[in-house]
Amino acid sequence: MPKIAALGRRHFVGCFAAVGAETFPCETPEALADAAAGLHAGEAPALVLLDQCFAACGATIQALRRRGIVVVLLPAEPTKGHPALDEIRSVVERAAGANILGEY
Repeated sequence: MPKIAALGRRHFVGCFAAVGAETFPCETPEALADAAAGLHAGEAPALVLLDQCFAACGATIQALRRRGIVVVLLPAEPTKGHPALDEIRSVVERAAGANILGEY
C-alpha cells in the first residue's frame, strides 16, 4: 500500500491520485469508517489526508491515530476570510503544480 492515502468526497480525493496516493472516495461517515477499517487490514500508510467535512468522525480518526498513522484534515472548499488556510492551499498548489484541493 502507498505511504499516503486520501479519504473523503470524490472531488477531494481524485486530485491526490495524481501524486501517487491511494484514494478512497467516501460520501458518508459509514463509508469513511469502512475505508479506514480497510487500511488496517494491510500495511497501513504513514499519512492519511482526510476531507475536513468528516472532522466530526472522531472515532474513526482516533482509530487511525492509535495505529500510528498521521491524519491531516484538509479543507476541500475555498474559505473566505481565513488567510492561513488560503496560504496553505496556495503553497500546496504551487508545490504540486496543480489545483489539487478541488477548486474549479
